[in-house]
Amino acid sequence: MNRRNFLKIFASSLAMGTVTGISNVVAGESWKNEFSKALKEKPWLLGYEGVSGDDFEETTLTQTGEIPDNLRGVLYRNGPAQHVVGDMRYHHWFDGDGLVNAFQFGDGGVTHKGRFVRTAKFQSEAAAGHAIEQGFGTALPSMRSPVNNDAVNVANINVVTHGGELLALWEGGSAYRLDPDTLETLGLKTWSAETKGLPFSAHPRRDVNGTLWNFGYATSFGALVIYQIGLQGNLKNVNLIKLPYSSMVHDFMITEKHLVFILPPFHHVSDRQGSFLDRFEWRPERGGVALVVDKNDLSNVREIDIPPFWVFHFANAHDEPDGSIAFSCPMYQTPDVMTQGFRNIMRGRDIGTVGSRFMSARLHPIKGSFAYEEVPEAAASEFPRIDDRSQGRRARFNFLMKSSGELSQAGFNRVCKLDQETGALTYFQFGPHEQAEEHVFVPDPRSDQEGQGWLVGTSLDFKKRRTSVNIFDAERLENGPMARYEASYPLPFGLHGNFVSKGS
Repeated sequence: MNRRNFLKIFASSLAMGTVTGISNVVAGESWKNEFSKALKEKPWLLGYEGVSGDDFEETTLTQTGEIPDNLRGVLYRNGPAQHVVGDMRYHHWFDGDGLVNAFQFGDGGVTHKGRFVRTAKFQSEAAAGHAIEQGFGTALPSMRSPVNNDAVNVANINVVTHGGELLALWEGGSAYRLDPDTLETLGLKTWSAETKGLPFSAHPRRDVNGTLWNFGYATSFGALVIYQIGLQGNLKNVNLIKLPYSSMVHDFMITEKHLVFILPPFHHVSDRQGSFLDRFEWRPERGGVALVVDKNDLSNVREIDIPPFWVFHFANAHDEPDGSIAFSCPMYQTPDVMTQGFRNIMRGRDIGTVGSRFMSARLHPIKGSFAYEEVPEAAASEFPRIDDRSQGRRARFNFLMKSSGELSQAGFNRVCKLDQETGALTYFQFGPHEQAEEHVFVPDPRSDQEGQGWLVGTSLDFKKRRTSVNIFDAERLENGPMARYEASYPLPFGLHGNFVSKGS
C-alpha cells in the first residue's frame, strides 16, 4: 500500500473512540456546585474557576517599571478557560474551551485582549446553550460520542506562529488558524490534502534552520504521524511510524540529527469504558520505550527499552560525540497528576499528588542503553523553556516554573534558571497569594549569547483577583521583575504560549 492511501485510511480511523461508560461520574453530585462552595474556602482555586464564553476587549494594563527598549512584540498564551457549559462543569481541567490571550508590548506599555477560539465544538454548544460533545476527561450520559477528532477539538494547549500564520494547537486534532491582530478564528489548518484531519500535536519544535517539526498520535491506529514543515509553511515531508503499543505522547525532542519520542507505559485499552483519558491504563511492569528517528530518513527508527516514567514536557536534547543523546526534563513516577489531580481540582479539592523530579538523561541508540540522574534542586518543577536559539543543540540554561513545596495547591511560586554546567539554581519567589504560570525566554536582539534576554510570563494574585504580566532580566532573576503590568481582572490559568518579537 502506498503512503497516500495509508494516510487516508489512517485519517478515517482517528475518532477517539465510542465511549459508553461513565466511570468518572459520581451520581447525585454537582461538580459546579461543589467547586463554587470550595472556592469560598480555598481562594487559591480562582485560576481554575473559568469564565463564560465572552471575549476580553483590549485593555491597557497598569504599569510598574519600564519595558526594556528592545522588548517589543506580543506574548500569546493559550489555555482551557470555559469550564462550565450550561449547568455542567467539566470533570477535567484539560477539557475547557481554548482562550487565546495577546499581551501587546509597545512604547506606551502593555495591552491585553483575549478571544475564545471558535472551534466547531464551541460554536455548536454556544448555540445550544449546553454541552454536546464528550471531552478528553469528561463523558456524561447526555454527551455525544466523538465522530472524529476535530468534532471535540478545543484548541486549548498552545499557540505558535509559523509561515506567517498564528496557530492555536490541541493534543489530538487540527491546528486552528487565527488572525494575529484580532485573534479572530479563520478556520482549520490543512497542511496538504493527504494530511487533512490528521492530528497535529501542541508541541512543535522549531529547528535552528527554521524548519518546524511536529507529530500527531492516534491511539486507535497505534501510530505516529511526523511532519516536517518548511520555513514558509510548506509541508516538506510526512511519514507514519507504527508504534510498539498505543501510548499517550504529549511532547517530543529534536537534535541536529534525530527526533526523539518517549513512550510511557500508559497503554490504550480499547475495551475500557469512560472518557478518552479513562481508556488508558498505567502498566509500569511493562516499561517504556524510546524511539529515535533519523531526521534525514524518517523510516529509520530505533527502539530502546527504558524504565517506566511519565513526562509532560522536555526542556531540550542534543547529540553527543559518542553517538548518545542527552536530554533533560521534569519526570513523574506515574501520570496521577493528570488522571486524578486535575480532576480533583475541577471539584475544588487539593490536587493530592507528588510533584515532579527533574532528570538529566543519556540515551544511546546504538548501544540501546539509557541512564539518568536526578537534579534535586529542580524538583517540583514544570514548564521547562530554553533559549530557543539553542534548540536541538547543547543548551546551558533551563528556565523552569517551580513550587517551593508540594503541589497540593496546584500552583507554582518560583520562576527559576538552572545552570546545567554548574548545577546552580537561581530563582525569584512570588508572594504568598500569587501563583505563577509559564514564563518564556525572549532573547535580547543585541546579543547572540545564550541566556541574555528576558523571561516574560503571567501570574495570578488570587487575593487581589488580578493577573499580571512580569518581565525579568534572565541573568538576574533573583532581583525580581524589572516591570509588571497588572490587569484589573483575573484570567483563568493557561498552559503554553510564545513571544513574537516585533518585525519577526
